[in-house]
Amino acid sequence: MELFDSLFDDERLVRHLHTPLASALADHLTLRKAYRSMLATLVVPDRLLAEVARQVPDGASIPLSVITSGGAGGLLGLARRGLPGVDIVSAEPALRDLDDLAGSAARVVSAAAELGGDIAIFVELPYAPGWQAAVELVEAAGLYGKLAAEQLEPRRAAEQLSILIEADLPFKITTGSSDGGLAVLTATEALIDGASLDDAADLIQSAGKHQIQPVLSAWGQATQFRIRRRIRRLGSHRLVDLINDYAAAGHPRNS
Repeated sequence: MELFDSLFDDERLVRHLHTPLASALADHLTLRKAYRSMLATLVVPDRLLAEVARQVPDGASIPLSVITSGGAGGLLGLARRGLPGVDIVSAEPALRDLDDLAGSAARVVSAAAELGGDIAIFVELPYAPGWQAAVELVEAAGLYGKLAAEQLEPRRAAEQLSILIEADLPFKITTGSSDGGLAVLTATEALIDGASLDDAADLIQSAGKHQIQPVLSAWGQATQFRIRRRIRRLGSHRLVDLINDYAAAGHPRNS
């Protein structure tokens, strides 16, 4: 697997709340046609799922990742939904009981079992007391983690990345900017190589395209594999910017 194969999640429906749905779907299909090998899913809040399915053009099928509301209950509801025109390939529940993250994780793990093994589950892990115990439960169940990197200050983002790497829990990252997404990739690679949390935080905070591009272009297949073994998805509502920045850096080496 190369670094950007099926990496990107299109989060335009999560961030651009006032964009007409038909227009957003048309833009996503155009993006998918242009960058099919790089795109994983269109991310959809569960409250929009039925409406998205109704507006998918005839003959098309869009892979979706569904952000479920209501914690474990939202996953159970998803298990009972079958809609034409969409292919639900992943779900993204969040741990909402900040006073008992381990208990919340256990309930999500139980609900995820109802979906079977065909749907990947990315569990959003808030930075709150007890989140490391939740990481252990999610990893033991064969699920994935999810971090909203743009909502964390750089030192906390680096700390969470480090703990996920140490726990060997693959994860998804969401980011609001192209620089931020590429910076997380470089910080992850640095942490895998043993960088300190301060060094990783510096990368997240200050790495601009002029610093990132030479690093990306130098990564061989072994490095790409190590990163993708950890980072399974990178979600953004600015995918065109992110992909263009990647193209400007040059494709990572295949050796």
